[in-house]
Amino acid sequence: MVIFSGLLTGFGRLIGAVATMTVAWATILLFGRIPQSKQTLLSFITLGSLAWIAALAGVLVPTVGSFLLAAVPRAPFLEDLWLRWIMLGLAAFLPLAIGFATVTFITPEDRPVGRARFTRLLLGYPYAAVYALTIISLATWGLVRKICSLQHGWDSVHIPMIVKAGRYDAVVTDLESALHEADLAVVRKPASGWFEIPPRLLAAVGGKAVKELIPTELVAFETDGLQIVVYPSDVALLGRKELVSQARAAVARRLTSADAYLTSAKESEQIEDRLAEIARKPTVVAADFAPIDELLTMLVAPYDEWETLYRLRLQVEQERRLPDSTTPADGS
Repeated sequence: MVIFSGLLTGFGRLIGAVATMTVAWATILLFGRIPQSKQTLLSFITLGSLAWIAALAGVLVPTVGSFLLAAVPRAPFLEDLWLRWIMLGLAAFLPLAIGFATVTFITPEDRPVGRARFTRLLLGYPYAAVYALTIISLATWGLVRKICSLQHGWDSVHIPMIVKAGRYDAVVTDLESALHEADLAVVRKPASGWFEIPPRLLAAVGGKAVKELIPTELVAFETDGLQIVVYPSDVALLGRKELVSQARAAVARRLTSADAYLTSAKESEQIEDRLAEIARKPTVVAADFAPIDELLTMLVAPYDEWETLYRLRLQVEQERRLPDSTTPADGS
């Protein structure tokens, strides 16, 4: 368990919140919203996808295999031949374990049986490929953006979020309006074709139902000294420090009421839904937040997700709450 926890910690540091939200977005489209109790399993699936790609590369390319063997800590009695057999086993069978794990995301009454269950196990191969390639593409994109920011002395900022299924265009329109209201004269344009690859792969393995939920075109906003890409699981900002700060504030405020989640677990997203309902009410009073506070008290979630929810709760209260009807207008 200590080793597994260490791997998960290393995984989180490797891909960051943006890739975590991207994997969560892909999983939601494939299987529905994932409860907090299965978030560790989701991390295992993602980590396993990366391990499978590495093992497959090590088997197919001997030079890569030798590098991986040299990099892996091991006991003195473990010979290279044994490790190569382990690598071969991972390349051949790890996706089956991933396919088995995805079955647990399906409600018990809907889980496949018999031949359908075996087919679901085999789907672990395309699932593993899509997850891994998505993470690798994001890591490459992040590296390129980091190099670009260093060259220009710019800031590179990410705001992780998950666009609700089928609501990408609505979120883009909301963010465009927020940026214009913040006096940022951005121009809307199609994002680079590079960003289309992961969603298209996801649609290929998810079938027609998933394909209908994938945005037909990803959008970017640009102005002099500022570039913004709206991905279904991330808003990426790159540009001059003052412009990035201005745009980040506008985007963060608008995401509170947009058709997007800032957390990834089912229970956390349900609280976000409750806050969105309160924000739409014509009149909001203190009593409206009592059920939210109770849910936050009992919520079992990582601290960053809990903090995000609490910040959203305070923001909704600040923007929408009217004085209690029991409080005299003159304060006497």
